[in-house]
Amino acid sequence: MKMTGAMETSFKLALKKPPPLRTAEDLHTIYCHLYHMDVLSHLREHQLRSMCTSARYERHEAHHILFYPDSIATSWYILLSGSVFVKEHMYLARCCFGKQLEGRRGCECITLEPSEMIVVDNGSEGDDGFLQRDGSQRRSRRRFRRVNPRGERELITDGQEPTGYNTLPADLNKMHLTDHAHQQVMHMPPSQSGCSIASDSGSSSLSDIYQATESELGDVDLSGLPEAAVDSEEEEEEDEDLERASDTLLGRDLVRECLEKDPADRNDDDIEQLLEFMHQLPAFANMTMSVRRDLCSVMVFEVVEQAGTVVLHDKQELDLWYVILNGAVEISHPEARVETLCMGNSFGISPSLDKQHMHGEVRTKGDDCQFVCVAQEDYWRILNHVEKNTHKVEEEGEIVMVKEHRELDRSGTRKGHIVIKGTPERLIMHLVEEPSVVDPTYIEDFLLTYRTFLSNPMEVGKKLLEWFHVDSLRDTVTRIVLLWVNNHFNDFEGDPAMTHFLEDFEKHLETAKMKGHLRLLNIACAAKAKWRQITLQKASRESPLYFSVQGGSERGFGIFVESVEVGSKAAEAGLKRGDQIMEINGQNFENISFSKAVDILRNNTHLSLTAKTNIFVFKELLSRIVHEKKNGGLHIPKIQEKKGNRFSIADLPGDMEFPSDHKSTRKMKANTVSGGRNKIRKMLEKTRFSILPPKPFSDGGVGQSQDDSIVGTKQCRHSVAIMPIPGNLSSSSPDLLHPATSVLDFSNPADIPDQVIRVFKADQQSCYIIISKDTTAKDVVAHAVNEFGLLPAPETYSLCEVSVSPEEVIKQRRLPDQLSKLADRIQLNGRYYLKNNMETETLCSDEDAQDLLRESQISLLQLSTMEVAAQLSMRDFELFRNIESTEYVDDLFKLDSSVGSGNLKQFEEVINQETFWVATEILKEPNALKRMKTIKHFIKIALHCRECKNFNSMFAIISGLNLAPVARLRSSWEKLPSKYEKLFGDLQDVFDPSRNMAKYRNVLSSQSMQPPIIPLFPVVKKDLTFLHEGNDSSVDGLVNFEKLRMIAKEIRHVVRLTSANMDPALMFRQRSVVVPSQRLSSCGGFKGTVHPTIDFSL
Repeated sequence: MKMTGAMETSFKLALKKPPPLRTAEDLHTIYCHLYHMDVLSHLREHQLRSMCTSARYERHEAHHILFYPDSIATSWYILLSGSVFVKEHMYLARCCFGKQLEGRRGCECITLEPSEMIVVDNGSEGDDGFLQRDGSQRRSRRRFRRVNPRGERELITDGQEPTGYNTLPADLNKMHLTDHAHQQVMHMPPSQSGCSIASDSGSSSLSDIYQATESELGDVDLSGLPEAAVDSEEEEEEDEDLERASDTLLGRDLVRECLEKDPADRNDDDIEQLLEFMHQLPAFANMTMSVRRDLCSVMVFEVVEQAGTVVLHDKQELDLWYVILNGAVEISHPEARVETLCMGNSFGISPSLDKQHMHGEVRTKGDDCQFVCVAQEDYWRILNHVEKNTHKVEEEGEIVMVKEHRELDRSGTRKGHIVIKGTPERLIMHLVEEPSVVDPTYIEDFLLTYRTFLSNPMEVGKKLLEWFHVDSLRDTVTRIVLLWVNNHFNDFEGDPAMTHFLEDFEKHLETAKMKGHLRLLNIACAAKAKWRQITLQKASRESPLYFSVQGGSERGFGIFVESVEVGSKAAEAGLKRGDQIMEINGQNFENISFSKAVDILRNNTHLSLTAKTNIFVFKELLSRIVHEKKNGGLHIPKIQEKKGNRFSIADLPGDMEFPSDHKSTRKMKANTVSGGRNKIRKMLEKTRFSILPPKPFSDGGVGQSQDDSIVGTKQCRHSVAIMPIPGNLSSSSPDLLHPATSVLDFSNPADIPDQVIRVFKADQQSCYIIISKDTTAKDVVAHAVNEFGLLPAPETYSLCEVSVSPEEVIKQRRLPDQLSKLADRIQLNGRYYLKNNMETETLCSDEDAQDLLRESQISLLQLSTMEVAAQLSMRDFELFRNIESTEYVDDLFKLDSSVGSGNLKQFEEVINQETFWVATEILKEPNALKRMKTIKHFIKIALHCRECKNFNSMFAIISGLNLAPVARLRSSWEKLPSKYEKLFGDLQDVFDPSRNMAKYRNVLSSQSMQPPIIPLFPVVKKDLTFLHEGNDSSVDGLVNFEKLRMIAKEIRHVVRLTSANMDPALMFRQRSVVVPSQRLSSCGGFKGTVHPTIDFSL
């Protein structure tokens, strides 16, 4: 909905008023505009009205800083006009940004042009208000039935507590789904729509809450036991953390509270809460959304306390339809046949007003069986009036699309039609039709799932190119392509036809003079391209490369592949025209001169290239070269290529360059540190948190993205057009480069020194050197020579890597001068040595090698449990966030694609790897006391994994401790302190498999959590599999798009878990401690703190 001038003026005037002075008319004006915004479509009515009372209007000129990295996140923003830049993302009008519930921002936000915005204080939208209402309020006017052992029903209302009242064992948000087919005693025909509908309500907002389990005060006296090296002050501190951990694991049972309400008292929030779990129950699988919504408004909750209670007698007149929520029932038929119905199944009447009688006896099989019941008249009325809510679209006498009318709230302000099924051609056409307020995510859903019913994406591409020439559709088509590129760029990378489509679309934008949209397309393509590994071998240094390159830092660009010889080894390896070379043999190519790059390519016979597609920036490079040839001489960018000036924007007025602290602009490749170990520890403590800049406008610029190839060069940014896209953007992807759907790179900027290595001499003297990611071996040699006070020139020396194998074989290798990433490559059994090239000397004697080998053998008990949990979380999160959303669809529907599902398969294997790693670490220890301490160690690691919100590793560790070879170590388990026994029991209880992992789901849904979150992946896959196999892909010859919508919504929810407002490494490690100084000597090189590689192989 677009605002007219008068409406927009009244809206802004109402927002500009101080909140206490706003009248009812002002609040109504603000509300009417807010609920039409797609970015707020997931909020419920009470949340929007709460926002109206506190949201405020602000206007800022260009280049205004909205917030700094160190500022506390107290509010978020909705952009009304203009554009802003945050990290590597540019946000346009009608987008929201800056949503972070607590903590420091971690980056700057700058306005690119005069911008108007709504400022919303955290919590003012009332996201948590619904979850935190007073218990007495939520239980007001309770009304449900209890069945005693004699089968008598008692109505429970306010002021009347049932004896032996049992709460639901866990949250009903996600119920157990039986593997059996949907069974029902009386026949119930499927709804006329013929497809299943899921709730499309928005997900609750999340906050960062860290919890720990309750522990007992008692402990076993271990004073006489031998202690490992780590059992010192560090372990005592961890034990104190366990003593302080007293939060409960499970939250409130919101679904039961909604069910116990009198149906007349249920509000829209209650209905939404019930709808969230309805689509998980087979009894509701074939009902439309309107049917389920109506059923939720009339259903009554019923509890049967004891097993063996007769619910329905043989030949009893039926007047209710039952759905089992907990437990199971047994039906004894007259013909001596016994049938068992489980959770999610239904029985009772069919949708008819005729008198019906029970054939057989229904008896509960366990205690605390729970049902929802719907009266016969309501059941018949609701299921037989479904036709009024559907609208069929016919073409040439054939039904090509079916829509359903939906109302998202009882006030009737948010209602419209939503597509539930259609032909592929009609679904494509619906992309450019007027969007519905109740279906704001149709485009995103289609772009993710079209591959399930279309064999070739060019069927969509051809239509988009055709519609682009229609003036009224041009902006809509441009937005669709931008969203497609942003969300699923892998559709274009591996398909030559789709790459050609993008080039054609670029030409159309140029012809239409849509420069702003063209810039956005360039940014999106560069930002979304994935790095690829390519290996090439040459017979000799003189052998041809079969490809040519262009670019270089002297032009303000990276190194690009200009051409590749057809049929050559380079072409077969996957190198393509327009690829940007990011690094070769470990050396960074993002800021390298053309001549130096050519020398490296020619002088190496083995080339390990890292490249990424960057065709649009490559074309800018070609245009620059043509311009240089035309005008003569090399073009020097106006903004000088300083490595620190990473986010300069060339087209800003006045050639604006961000100011910076003169101290921070000094180039510091490496510094030396010598002295006591305490000094080293202090330095590590500081450098560990230097990932994000502490001051505004430091060398990091506006953001700290490692992915500088978004503009083709590390040194200067190409221009970013300041032109918003007309029309509203979707709530699921409110900005074109949304963090939740992009793979964020929180790697350290390459030029910030944040790593430490140790360099030895042949006499075993050593020094510590602080380096950055891009520090080369040559730089380290120069600083080491200076630190050791050696007289010969640095050119006389080289850096060597010495390693010792388990068989005590010493290996020595001279490192190339330009080799970088030195801290990443060194292992625990290796050291860096400074070697004089003019002398023959033994760097590492046999005795020194034995010492090095002994120091490298670090046991698990020597490592901090918090540090291990943080490292596991960082490793798992890196794998999890690399999964493309299309991989879930390809794996679910068993589709063959060029991308495949390699990242998904790799993450799937993590649980088994970590599970057997746990068992191996315990079983390889021959001493029973040390086995006990290893078990205790893993229990603490599991607890810290939960604090890191890494439920995947937490489950893997618990599974490893429950493996039969570990569980039967009776003597080891008997020595375990009692508080750890209880802690282990509590951790296990979170993953109780009953009721479809309801307790685990309760932790995720009832406790506010802020991403990054690493979910239990088997549960994610189970949910997706149920949505796929529990619903037909085709209904009446039409594509069941509602099934695809449910799958897309579930995938979006999973992808949102990978979003992060700050460096995940800092979030995972905010409770970790610095490794004790006595362990620093065990490593030849380390990165901030000692992070030994965990070997998961058996």
